[in-house]
Amino acid sequence: MANSTRYSTILPLFAAAVAVVAIPVPAQAQPYGPDTCIQGYVWREARPGDTVCVTPPTRTATAQQNAAAPQNVQPGGGAYGPNTCKQGFVWREAYGGDVVCVTPAVRSQAASDNAAAASRKQANQPPPAAPAPRNPLCDVNLPFLPPGC
Repeated sequence: MANSTRYSTILPLFAAAVAVVAIPVPAQAQPYGPDTCIQGYVWREARPGDTVCVTPPTRTATAQQNAAAPQNVQPGGGAYGPNTCKQGFVWREAYGGDVVCVTPAVRSQAASDNAAAASRKQANQPPPAAPAPRNPLCDVNLPFLPPGC
């Protein structure tokens, strides 16, 4: 009789433990929506709405490039119209229609950042591991369970 009482207590508790483990973890909302960057990255902001994630120094450099844009354009235009770059400069092409004149290395960096954009978004990262559920049997005083569970 003692064994049947012990099992009748343990079986419902075991079923409850299985039910706790089966509950899915809801996805967490991102503070800046689906464009939230992973830690260490910020939006580039080459123009309003540019949410490609880059390092903070790259965002600062992008703002400086935007501010210096008129200085790197060929005076009077050229073969590509009023946006023709001075010798040694090329269009940045951080987005379609981006004609800010920069060095070829900066354009390559913008292309690399664009190619890596999805991998730098928080929404594209694996979800954090759910914490291990507490064993409900730990709250029951049973002689065969180790102390402290």
